[in-house]
Amino acid sequence: MDDPSNVELNEIVTRDIEDGNVGDEFAASSLKGIRVIKAHKGFILCDFIVHNQVSDENGNWHVGAIATLVDIIGSTVSYTFTSYHQVTVDFSISYYSTAKVQEEVEVEAKVIGKKEKLSAAIVEIRKKENGELVALGKLWFSSTIRAAQPSKL
Repeated sequence: MDDPSNVELNEIVTRDIEDGNVGDEFAASSLKGIRVIKAHKGFILCDFIVHNQVSDENGNWHVGAIATLVDIIGSTVSYTFTSYHQVTVDFSISYYSTAKVQEEVEVEAKVIGKKEKLSAAIVEIRKKENGELVALGKLWFSSTIRAAQPSKL
């Protein structure tokens, strides 16, 4: 059984991601309909059905929407590990296949390293039907200070 901190973390991450409480309006639309299956320190697993708002003119999942989802989920998984707000400092993504509207995918994110204020995460997106890799994102984040700092201006 999960300890209380993991259960609480799972509830917070699930609520924030599924309710669109992360990012801006575009980010919220990129995450619309996502379901968090499992979340604990340094790991998030989600299901997502590609919908019309994130498709291109050919009915494929738009690469920009994929990149947005990878960045948000990557940042969130890093936050679960560090408890600090994260700023993306390096982002690379490789696209391996397309996903069509109404196709279900699985999004798995995990923290793979941390050193001082930097943390690294990998986000894999695979088709639920056959496990085919759609995209792989590698991200580095820098932790920011928890409390707001007064401006030096």
